[in-house]
Amino acid sequence: MDGECQLQNDIKNNNVIARSETTKQSHSAITNHKITLGQVDFINCLPVNLPIKLGEVSLDADIISAVPSELNRMILNNEIDIAPVSSIAYLGNKDKLDLFGNLCIASNGQADSVLLFSKFPIEELDGADILLSKASATSNKLIQVIFKEFLEFDISYNKSDKPSARLLIGDDALLEYSKKARDIFIYDLGSLWKKYTGLPMVFGLWVIRKDIAIKYPEETDLLSKKLNEAKEIGLSTSIDKVIKKAQEKVLISREFYSNYFKHLSYNFNSECKEGLELFESYCRKDALTKV
Repeated sequence: MDGECQLQNDIKNNNVIARSETTKQSHSAITNHKITLGQVDFINCLPVNLPIKLGEVSLDADIISAVPSELNRMILNNEIDIAPVSSIAYLGNKDKLDLFGNLCIASNGQADSVLLFSKFPIEELDGADILLSKASATSNKLIQVIFKEFLEFDISYNKSDKPSARLLIGDDALLEYSKKARDIFIYDLGSLWKKYTGLPMVFGLWVIRKDIAIKYPEETDLLSKKLNEAKEIGLSTSIDKVIKKAQEKVLISREFYSNYFKHLSYNFNSECKEGLELFESYCRKDALTKV
């Protein structure tokens, strides 16, 4: 009888140990998850990206570089966990995405790399056709808002082989600007938005899939701190390295890039929130954009 009791106790204890080990393994599987982080390989993201690339900030994450439109697709298809995406992608998918790290790319006036290159002055573009960017959903929406809501122009988009103007963003915009063509008019969409609204324009936001934030709070919280640390380093002690790298990508003066990074805001503050909410309201107003 004593032998049977001992056997039962041994079985019970072994079951407890087994359950404990299973729990530990399950917890380990969660805490050891490696986050997949998207990066935009644009000059405007250098303050965040370069300190990581140089090892000034270490991340325990797999990094994938792509243009904003591709990162939009990847995070919505659950191929990556965290990424900077177009504002329009976040606004249309709030059920799936949360803001991450309080990080954004915004301008309170000049954006410098979201530019309309036009053959004519902007006041003569009523009835014109404009070629939109293939790289940014947000800037494409913004230019529609500006022409329809603020200027009240009847504009067509991507309909002509010889458009009157074309929208370029990011490094493409900076490269075209660097050519300093004298026979073209250049309009900064950040400045136009500020002129008509008095608010910053938020072009992109770092976001996280909600399911990832719930499953891996410790890992994602640490990554949020690391990205903000990288941003602070990139805009301060490593700003010379950032500017040098920018000039290697698109050669413009040091003075230009010094002002460029000052014009951009990477902190999603209350004023940026207000600007984003206003942009969303215009996007939802009618069929010119569909969020």
